[in-house]
This record gives sequence, structure tokens and C-alpha cells, in this order.
Amino acid sequence: MALSLDAWLGQGDPLEADWSGHVNRLAMRGQLGAAGDLLLDLPALAAPYACEPDTCTPGRRAPRTRSCCADLDVELAPAEVAAIEAHLPAIAASMAPVDPRWAEGAPTWQDAGTLSRPGKRCVFAVAAEDGLRCGLHRLEDADGLPRGTVKPLPCRLFPLIVVDLGDQRLLTAVSRANIRNGAPSPRWFPCLRGDARRPAPLAEGVMDTIAEVWGARVARGVRKAVREFTAD
Repeated sequence: MALSLDAWLGQGDPLEADWSGHVNRLAMRGQLGAAGDLLLDLPALAAPYACEPDTCTPGRRAPRTRSCCADLDVELAPAEVAAIEAHLPAIAASMAPVDPRWAEGAPTWQDAGTLSRPGKRCVFAVAAEDGLRCGLHRLEDADGLPRGTVKPLPCRLFPLIVVDLGDQRLLTAVSRANIRNGAPSPRWFPCLRGDARRPAPLAEGVMDTIAEVWGARVARGVRKAVREFTAD
């Protein structure tokens, strides 16, 4: 069973930065949208985005380029650790034929709740012909498991960022405006630099995830708000 966003926010480490100034600036500029109870950082959600793993895979990527599967620390909620442990035999059987790191069984896959990166990439990242692919995502599809059964929510959300504001939540994404709040720089990631072959608004590229986490109604609201923002 996938960990819900509420449970994840309750178990994980909340963002410590004060986002109120960012939200106020968006509101004053007419750049703050809403979908249901979710506030939307429209410039971040409308930024160009295209996930093309061959552009960020170690050994293939350009200098000063980073990958979400090789360079970011992924901290797991206790329930996510438990879910991976429960499925570890199936994960190991799935990974062994495609990843030599798993040839002799499960390697050390987490350290104090943070995913390991043996060989400078996520322990669950498969080096495929077209670039890195998520082995947990692959297992879920192969076994017909709901998304998020074993794939951690931070991995599912990237490059989205969810900020708990207390009485509301803000849906934003990795962008230049968020660096001051502790987000990584989008200049590290080719998917966020706008130099992909067919970039589209970020929200469109992650719409399936938005629908999975918040539901189809909110996803339709996000799509509508971003389209109206980009049409102005």
C-alpha cells in the first residue's frame, strides 16, 4: 500500500525554511494559483521540463550535470523503509539480472533511512540503454503493484516540492526562485534547464504523479491553472 502524502509529511523531516515570503511574492505578482485546497507556485509549475535520462546518466552526462537518481539524498519515512524491507526478496530477484551490484543478493540499500548510492548511483537505479531507470518503478509495473507500493514518495515527486504551510500546502518545484529555501539549483539538471529536445510545462510532465498523489480532480485543477497562466 502506497504511503499517503499526509503520512509522509507526518513521518518525514519537514522543510525548515520559511516559505511565507515566497508565497507572499507569488500572491503580489498574481502568480499564486490554487487547485482545491492546494496552493500552486505557477512559475515553477510552468517552467520547461522533460525527463530524458540519457542526458543526466553518469558516464554520459555533460560536465556539471546532476541526476536525481545519482546525486540527491533520498530520506525515507519509517513506513517506506518497512515497505522496501517487506518486498526485498522480490526486489533482489528483479534487480539481480540487470544490475551486478545485486548479483550476490541485496547490497546495503539504506543508511539511517537514506538510500545508498553504491557506484555513485541509487542502489535501485538500473543502468539501461537509454539511461538510468528506477528498479522499484520497474518492479511495481511488472507485478501490477500500485505506484508507491515500494517506490518512495520523494522519488515519485521529483522535481515537485510540497511545502506544509500549516493551514495549507504549497505545490512548487525545483526552480531558481526556491534556491534560497534550500532547494537544489535547476541548473544542475538537464530536465529543468529547458535544453531538452521537446520541453513542456513541468506540471504536464508530472501530471500522472499529481493525479496519483492528490487525485484526478486536483490534477485537472492544476492543469487548468498552469495552462491559463502560460496563456497570459
